[in-house]
Amino acid sequence: MPVTVAAPDMKEVCRKAKMRLEEVNSFLDLVKHAMEPFSQRIGVIESGVLRYYAVERRGLGILKTRFGKFWHYSFAIDDQWGEYSAIVKAELDEELLIPVFRNKKRLVLRTDSGCETGQVFGDKTCECSPQLKKTMKLLSTLDEGMIISIPRQDGRGMGLTFKLATLWIQQKFHVDTVKSAALLAPGGVIDVRTYSGVVGILRFFGIPETCKINLATNNPEKAAIFGENGYTVNGHTPIVIKPTRDTRAHLRAKQEHLGHKGLVKERKGKDEHK
Repeated sequence: MPVTVAAPDMKEVCRKAKMRLEEVNSFLDLVKHAMEPFSQRIGVIESGVLRYYAVERRGLGILKTRFGKFWHYSFAIDDQWGEYSAIVKAELDEELLIPVFRNKKRLVLRTDSGCETGQVFGDKTCECSPQLKKTMKLLSTLDEGMIISIPRQDGRGMGLTFKLATLWIQQKFHVDTVKSAALLAPGGVIDVRTYSGVVGILRFFGIPETCKINLATNNPEKAAIFGENGYTVNGHTPIVIKPTRDTRAHLRAKQEHLGHKGLVKERKGKDEHK
């Protein structure tokens, strides 16, 4: 059943906020405006193909985390992934409702694929949750930067159903993440992620091509989409998580087969973290 509550006393709101009534009402108008969907049609090139996407901001608010405060933007984009979140460490332009970065020449950016099993439910065979937390800590230290999360890209874009099946195979056959995916993947394709939506959000925010991108990633192949669209990737910030007994084989497989860098180090027949 719907739940109805009485509106709070405005005098009490003003007292707690230490604001005049006019200021409170003005801020409420701003928040209501931010709740109104706002869309731009944005062209993005990926794999040599130009396509125009509707990039729609659906809302924003403040996250108070153990790593400080971040702006959280909710986006909808008419691609196969549909939903995006931008977690931003920056000031806010309250007129345009876009982030304002002090460093106009460099942006630390991470693209974060969805991981319900690890980031939500704490699966120990996955390093996605500590990677996300490490990136948030990094942005808090820098006091600026952005994470773009794509929830429906779970399982390297193959989907949660596929990923759950690979986890079952890993447990049963004692194989790593790449081998388990290859046992199920049609034609051996185990990664179908695309990143046009990431570029779409950068352009929605008005981030110019003169702003060089520093990717917070262990996967250099993610840089290609930015170069196609006129951005320069001038470096990578590794987000390496120390291997555990549960993640070591999977990290080695990502390093050997998927091009990830620096995840594990071989020495005298044993893996050691760099």
